[in-house]
Amino acid sequence: MSNMNGTSASASSTSSSGLVLHHLELSRSNRILFLLEELQVPYEVKVYKRDPVTRLAGDDLKQVHPLGRSPVLADGGLVIIETNAIIEHLLLHYYDPARVSLGPQLGQKTQASIDLSAWIQFGEASVMLHGISMMYAIKGGAASEDGSAGVEKVSARGIKADLAYVEETLQKNRGQLVAGYDFTAADCAMLVSVDMVWHILCLKSEQWRSNLGLELGPATKAWMDKCMKRPAFRAALRKEGVPEGQSDWLAAYFGGANSASSSQACKKARKSLFRPCIDLHEGVVKQIVGGTLTDTDSTLKTNFVATHSPAHFASLYRQHKLTGGHVIKLGPRNDEAATAAVSAWPQGLHVGGGINGDNASEWLQKGAEKVIVTSYLFPQCKFSLERLQDLSAQVGKQRLVVDVSCRKKGDRWIVAMNRWQDMTDMEVNKQSLDLLAEHCSEFLIHAADVEGLCQGIDQELVEKLGEWVTIPTTYAGGARHIGDLELVDRLSHGKVDLTFGSALDIFGGTGVTLDELVRWNDGAHNKNA
Repeated sequence: MSNMNGTSASASSTSSSGLVLHHLELSRSNRILFLLEELQVPYEVKVYKRDPVTRLAGDDLKQVHPLGRSPVLADGGLVIIETNAIIEHLLLHYYDPARVSLGPQLGQKTQASIDLSAWIQFGEASVMLHGISMMYAIKGGAASEDGSAGVEKVSARGIKADLAYVEETLQKNRGQLVAGYDFTAADCAMLVSVDMVWHILCLKSEQWRSNLGLELGPATKAWMDKCMKRPAFRAALRKEGVPEGQSDWLAAYFGGANSASSSQACKKARKSLFRPCIDLHEGVVKQIVGGTLTDTDSTLKTNFVATHSPAHFASLYRQHKLTGGHVIKLGPRNDEAATAAVSAWPQGLHVGGGINGDNASEWLQKGAEKVIVTSYLFPQCKFSLERLQDLSAQVGKQRLVVDVSCRKKGDRWIVAMNRWQDMTDMEVNKQSLDLLAEHCSEFLIHAADVEGLCQGIDQELVEKLGEWVTIPTTYAGGARHIGDLELVDRLSHGKVDLTFGSALDIFGGTGVTLDELVRWNDGAHNKNA
């Protein structure tokens, strides 16, 4: 006998009364487990294993659901299929606000109740819809290494909009999906959707995600971490058979991609890269000890003055496909040299030094891939969020790099501007970097105290950056040899790239050769693909 859902009544045959959840391991059915634990109602769970090869449900689940899908909820003689239908059934018939606190009730004529229902639907109808299409593209071989394939661009548009909407809502509501309620059934539904989609995106490299503009915002990460720490979620994971204390409940399905709630999200999905540079002073390529840059040349200490033009170095980088390099104008009279560099490699270099709201678009038109900004964001050495927002809106977040080069002050790092001589009111830490990351696509961070000295990187800063940054980041300062690139990769878990200056052979150095770094990048690209 079948009911109107077309599902065999045998789904309820194991229990004449009460709730029985037929649950496929490592699936979206997890949100039903989560909700049942939050509701604190008695229930039985029957777990179905995936095929170890195909990762699909086995024939045993087809005895419950003709399509072999989960979840299926049996409530006495009733059988309910489809995730959102099950959530609605549980909230309408098993949610007692006098006993547990899960926000507004469904079906009320209030904005909170409407928002609750909308978010429950959004998790499946929007987030998972776009995420699954991306997974099919990746698993089916239709995705590219750099995010340039049409199918992934289409899917990415939906995912990007979905994640942005979640982030904006959480920021506006101070960490709440449904305004006025710290936790609701909508959080149960949305958490699994967002975490699954992030795991899908982590099948590809960080650079791939950056190129498509796909990233979790700081408010979203904090919300996920809060949800995953709830006792009900941990209890749901135990029902899954996930070992106590394991942060990544989806690792077995996705082959080890890290949980998005972790501060080390996707850390193993990438290996640090060498990023090239062209430092310009008085129109010439130079390598300078960073701490000696002032308004006069009397204190300037120079390690290298090139006989080749800026265009020569840009062409060299282009020849070896060394992407994401930066051209920094150290002071005036460098525009012509910088123009020559970006003309030699259009869309291959980032330009910084004197970038502001009046000239940023001009440098993009000249051929810069991105523009790098620092001093403009700190009028009178005080950070201006308004200027950052305006510049990001003008050139586009994906074409803006924020330079938060810094100097050590006690146990803190303070952003320095004007050739690293003036200290600003911004400390480099997770809070400031999360704020900046909302409006730019990359960070460039010179450790000014060790820049040009070839005496080793600021290891403590690099390790902290590995914990703090959520977008591509390049560190510069003190690198001596290839071992420092290995060190940056280890300390930052592959989240921070490294620039070599005075130690590099093309700048007169003896610590590392360009050929060594090209070989490193070739190996890293293979790992990051």
